[in-house]
Amino acid sequence: MFEQIIKAIKEYDKIIIHRHTNPDGDALGSQIGLKELIKDNFSGKTVYTVGDATKRYAFMDGSVMDEIGDDAYDGALAIILDSATKELVNDKRFELAACTARIDHHIYCETFTDIEIVDTSFESCAGMIAALARESELSLSKRSATAIFTGMVTDSGRFRYDGTSARTFELAAYLLGAGVDTSSLYTNLYSEELASVQKRAGFVQKIQIYKNSPVAYIYNTADEVKALG
Repeated sequence: MFEQIIKAIKEYDKIIIHRHTNPDGDALGSQIGLKELIKDNFSGKTVYTVGDATKRYAFMDGSVMDEIGDDAYDGALAIILDSATKELVNDKRFELAACTARIDHHIYCETFTDIEIVDTSFESCAGMIAALARESELSLSKRSATAIFTGMVTDSGRFRYDGTSARTFELAAYLLGAGVDTSSLYTNLYSEELASVQKRAGFVQKIQIYKNSPVAYIYNTADEVKALG
């Protein structure tokens, strides 16, 4: 499934990796993980990751994006991850690249790159990057595996969502074999500031049941919404 994109990676010396705006763990995890895979397995490549900043996943090693000029796209390969449409892609300059490719797990909406790898059977884009690494027999570093594993964990709801399959766990085991420190990862993923916990507790206390029905609701006044920003 990944032969075309592996061929393109081998062909181009400069590779720029994009993902969707306001990135979640999957978008960042697959982006960082792919960058590390390319650097570790294809010598002489210059690899950039671009996109808007994130606060929620700032703990991830490699989450700070590169700042590059338009000329960086001259003769480059641009790879778009975790994006069903062109509109969702952060930084539309990918269109300036000599060749474009996409890896995505969402329902197909449109074709907007030269190479399209879309497979909705995966629970995450990160899962597809893990499959790419395993099927292509690439060397997998702890840093790359940790980023990819983070994407799989967050987009599968800690392996609880319906899209989670036997393949998901096989790929997770493959990544763990590279030395992922799950204890440290989960501490960063699920720790919360006290103020956030208190705010959520306030909402929980406001839950009401409608006329003994199975319908629960919360009512917030305009002033309360304004106060919360």
